[in-house]
Amino acid sequence: MKYADIRPSIKSGDLIAFGHGSFKSWAEFKVLLVRVFTLSSYSHVAIAWAVGGRVFVLEAVKPLVRIYPLSLSGDFYHLPLGAPWKPETEEFALSRIGVKYSELAAIQAYFKPLDSGSVNQCSAYAREVLLKDGIDLGPLSRPDTVVAAAQQRGAVMTFVSNP
Repeated sequence: MKYADIRPSIKSGDLIAFGHGSFKSWAEFKVLLVRVFTLSSYSHVAIAWAVGGRVFVLEAVKPLVRIYPLSLSGDFYHLPLGAPWKPETEEFALSRIGVKYSELAAIQAYFKPLDSGSVNQCSAYAREVLLKDGIDLGPLSRPDTVVAAAQQRGAVMTFVSNP
């Protein structure tokens, strides 16, 4: 599906997953290596935030947790979760903008659950934000496990072409 077609149906609290990784840059190559060694289709997850007629992603990426236009994020997978997106959820999500990203936490997440409240890695941030809305995506902070948990909750994944 094309981004322009699905954009109106993307709601705050929806899960956005990415499958980046290529040989274009050292950063992309590292992401590709992570996907290969973890046998994961996904390299990154974020939370959709629809506000002011725009759609952004709230995401933990190097160097900081940030707000970024979804339209500039490339191709992605959309998983609608039906999150209520309560004011306290939004306040929590926005209050973590600027938290430093941790590559160490990203590595540790593949071996064990991260500490409760951790938001310095993409899946941990997504899990903690959605937990504020009563959506529990399990104890592991890895893109593949977060996506699988969303699907187990009934989220239907759609691939979105976003040139």
